[in-house]
Amino acid sequence: MKVRALVPLLVGALAGCAGRPNVPPASPPNPADAPPRVVAGPLEARPLLGDLPARASRFGAGPLAIVASGPMTEGERVGAFVEVPKDVCLLAYARSSASLEDIDLAAFAEEGNPIAVDEGPDPKPTLLICPPHPERVYVAAHAAAGEGLCVIAAQLVPRERADAVGRAVNAHGSTPKSPETWPGLDDHVRAHRAAIGGTWEEQRRVAVAVDSRAPSSVALSIDEGGCADVVVVPDEDVAVVDVDAFDADGRFVARARDTVAVRTLTVCSQAAVAGSLQVRPHVGRGLVAVVLAKAKGESAREMLTRPEVAWVASGQPLDAARAARERSLGKAGYAAATATHGGQLQLGRRVTVPVALAGAPCARVDVVAGAPLALVEAAIWDDAGALLASGDGADGTVLFACGKGKARLDLGTRGRPGPFSVLVRPEKWSDPKLSAHPLAASRMLARGAGPASGGHLGKAGVVRHAVLEPAKRYVHEANIPAGQCLAVALGVEGEGTGLEVRAFDAVSGDELDRAHGQDAAAVRACAGPATRSIRVEARATAGKLDAILGERLLGP
Repeated sequence: MKVRALVPLLVGALAGCAGRPNVPPASPPNPADAPPRVVAGPLEARPLLGDLPARASRFGAGPLAIVASGPMTEGERVGAFVEVPKDVCLLAYARSSASLEDIDLAAFAEEGNPIAVDEGPDPKPTLLICPPHPERVYVAAHAAAGEGLCVIAAQLVPRERADAVGRAVNAHGSTPKSPETWPGLDDHVRAHRAAIGGTWEEQRRVAVAVDSRAPSSVALSIDEGGCADVVVVPDEDVAVVDVDAFDADGRFVARARDTVAVRTLTVCSQAAVAGSLQVRPHVGRGLVAVVLAKAKGESAREMLTRPEVAWVASGQPLDAARAARERSLGKAGYAAATATHGGQLQLGRRVTVPVALAGAPCARVDVVAGAPLALVEAAIWDDAGALLASGDGADGTVLFACGKGKARLDLGTRGRPGPFSVLVRPEKWSDPKLSAHPLAASRMLARGAGPASGGHLGKAGVVRHAVLEPAKRYVHEANIPAGQCLAVALGVEGEGTGLEVRAFDAVSGDELDRAHGQDAAAVRACAGPATRSIRVEARATAGKLDAILGERLLGP
């Protein structure tokens, strides 16, 4: 009864609902219908540094500076200049997000030469650059693998705290060494200078961070007519070091001989050279000590070994170069050439030119190079096969041959082929002793010569012959007029080797000048308002040598 009573009520209710419209529920707002909100500013990269800045500060580093930051993809670089006071070190490091798998860090001088490089296969490169360094360096990071966010930071470090800071942060080049603390450095330098001879003025000593994956550069300069000497001593972290010299245009000049761990390089140039020295080990990352010295003018001729030549090829056509040489020799008081020869020099081939020696005791033989000939070698031999003179030069050379009869001049080139001209004329300095010992006389005349394009300086004086031995000193005295200078040049020949010559004040005994050489040397002394007496002493280093000594009086 109850169920039947409810049925009509349910049917009525359903009928009422069917008569009303069906209203859907309201939809929520769609976020894509509004423009995106833009927030200006870079990615925050400072957290990537972690506790590294604080750790460096605990050991003595200064406040942090962000050098550069931003997203990087593989192959991209980011960097900026950092000013560094000359007496402090710079700690520079780069860190990245995990997706940037490998980054490299490098510091460059303003001219673009790398100062320090960390190219380890990891995303945590760290450099410590200590004096001497430029006042401003460019610090840059390179994304070697991956892509992501990178930040470069820098802190200044007092020099006395550099070692502690470097070890705390595992910096590349973190153990700076001074010349005073580099083991064996002075011994290596002394041994090298004793071996090459000459008079050297040390310019500077630097500790350079090196890496097998990139060369490090040091400025190298050579004075006109002078030489530069380099000694490179590696530390225990690197091995098999290449040392190359380049000129300002990036042209290769010379390479150190790779026979021992300590590398040495001696380069001479007729023209001034402002270049660079590039140092790169085959193995490892560490430091090398670089000791630079130079020799000027006459001192450069006293070396016991043959240096490399930073050659500069003749820039003149042959006719112009020959005419210029004739003019300069005419102004120096030389007579016109008695014989001329010409031809072409080719690499790997020798050219022989006949030379007639007659008249004066000695002949001056000028080998003039025309563009593009470079690095000429020359030697004069007599009919019996004895050497009379030899020499070389970037754009020609000058030889002095003493004696009579027929001789031959052998010519070659080690640089570039090109045309040459040979000019033969009598040498102004005349003395019978020159012909008696022709090779010694040739070396004395060449050692006492002025510029190669001109003649001897001053007025020719006495010529002497002496026999030099290691255990016996040759001595003679000479007087220098007031306000004048006296140059004494020596050339030797024989079975011995090496010579030493010294000039002393004959009254006080003070040493005035000293020179060493393999086969020639020269000393010089000057007088003040009054005449001065000097004593000249000479001896051989080993064996017995015949020496020709020539005096030349020079102006004040």
